[in-house]
Amino acid sequence: MAKPLRKDQEIEFVPELPPKGGGETGRWANHLLPLLENPHQWALVFTCNNVIQANKLQSNLHSRQVLIPEPYHEWQFAARGCEVFAIYRGKKNNASIRRVNRER
Repeated sequence: MAKPLRKDQEIEFVPELPPKGGGETGRWANHLLPLLENPHQWALVFTCNNVIQANKLQSNLHSRQVLIPEPYHEWQFAARGCEVFAIYRGKKNNASIRRVNRER
């Protein structure tokens, strides 16, 4: 059953919809910021209580289920046992190599 509307509640216009999940959305983005300053270097980013949690965290980071800095750049995440590692590789190289008309 829906909650009844409060009589003193006024309409408030907002510039954009807040992200799902409340106030913890920037936690991983802030936690991973130091990796931007050290590209191409693996870092241990979190130690979980068990292997299942580590694999789930790795999956969430990889699929961008949590906010990370520079989400459209190239990142890699790996779980090894209870530990989760990350590496920031920089901007994606979207240049495709086409060899349709190359000389033989």
